[in-house]
Amino acid sequence: MTKNNEIPNFDLKKTSVSEIEAVLSRIILGHSRPTMSISTSFFRARIVTNIEERDLETVKCIYYPDWSEIDSSYQTFGRCNDKGQNFFYCSNYFEATLKELNPNHKDLVMVGTFDPKIENTKIRCQFAGIETLKRYSHSDSILQNYQYQNERDRNIEKFIGSKFQEKILPHNDFQYKLTIAFSNILLNDDDTGCLIYPSVASGLKYSNYGIKPNYVDELLYCTGVYIYRVEKSNFAYTLIPYKYSSYIHHNLNNHKTSIIDWKENNRTDKVKRYSL
Repeated sequence: MTKNNEIPNFDLKKTSVSEIEAVLSRIILGHSRPTMSISTSFFRARIVTNIEERDLETVKCIYYPDWSEIDSSYQTFGRCNDKGQNFFYCSNYFEATLKELNPNHKDLVMVGTFDPKIENTKIRCQFAGIETLKRYSHSDSILQNYQYQNERDRNIEKFIGSKFQEKILPHNDFQYKLTIAFSNILLNDDDTGCLIYPSVASGLKYSNYGIKPNYVDELLYCTGVYIYRVEKSNFAYTLIPYKYSSYIHHNLNNHKTSIIDWKENNRTDKVKRYSL
């Protein structure tokens, strides 16, 4: 990673995230990188093919999973989360959200839209994969104009970015431990609530956003929920409207308990096709 090859080769199967995090924190101490505060809408998606209707009654069904309520045998590592660690994965691009989900042919996919509770509320963000994010036509000027303070900072970010762009197979999810450790470090500051990194599943065309759950609970709310049936051919998706939230009864005290009034799409809607 640097001229002195500071990053050791961890045995990711045996080494815990906290152990890796402790080593990396010491190594990158003093490293500087850009931050940005954003206010935008987000898309979040999940597969609901075999989910019972009673489990889709409130907007909690499209929030991050609360692992304290789920059997530990189902816990896995994610790009930014340790096993049992709550985390909100989303994107500001619908296509990135769907491709990261990678549904199968005929699956039912639920998509939720999330907006700031108060207009123009901003979340402070870190980046991972700066050089790739710079290439996006929609990249913010803070990245386009960013200059590293020194070559060590450039090399550290190059290493971090490379790890966030690795494709990890489901049965090798332990290989996420490096990016989980980096996520914990980059989001360690209480004033920083989001990590932006390239979407591998979209061919690095768009960005993923990983947001701390407490920021989601305090600053965002679900404004709409939609269910589509997926037709998949190779890596192309066609979405057929199936059901949508005609109204959400917002509970301001505990938004996740807000009740959804579901309405099935009519025949005219179901003729429509959305291709990605």
